[in-house]
Amino acid sequence: MKKYFIAFIVLFLVLAVGQGIYTQLSKQSVPGKSKRTPCLAKVTSFERSYGDEDIEKLRKMILSGDFKVTSSIDKAVYMQSTLFDTVDMKELDRVMVKKLKSYSNGKINPDSRNTVQYTVYENDKEDPKKRSDSCKFFRGYVVVKFINGENKTVYQNQIDFMDPKGKDIPDTIRCGVSSFMTY
Repeated sequence: MKKYFIAFIVLFLVLAVGQGIYTQLSKQSVPGKSKRTPCLAKVTSFERSYGDEDIEKLRKMILSGDFKVTSSIDKAVYMQSTLFDTVDMKELDRVMVKKLKSYSNGKINPDSRNTVQYTVYENDKEDPKKRSDSCKFFRGYVVVKFINGENKTVYQNQIDFMDPKGKDIPDTIRCGVSSFMTY
């Protein structure tokens, strides 16, 4: 009886250790990095949701065309801002609307209270708060927020872009929309 008890304990310990090793090996290598869609796996990206039910409701509103788009920029402060010399925000607005229309019935309601808001941030490489050199590799990032009619952010993502002139920002915007629509 004692042999069976010891064998059971040894087997239990081996399984517990094996489970722990498997869990550690199967973790994402970079916490917070989303790889749900292929475009998110190419660069550093983060996403956050605030309730699956609210996301589904807003997704239905977007599918019906009941949304509006707003945009803004955030220029570098500690270094000379040059990104927005080459980036046309009106063109980026067209890219955003076209991508959203590809999911909807082709119409949008500019008076809607549902908002898709995006901000293009220029990476300020001379910001004294940046502690590591890894913060200086990307050119900037785009934050896309999906806000429902009650002015509640239900989903947002942040995706880096790399091109010095911002030529990859349209792809970043498309990726942000795809990430929400496939969430």
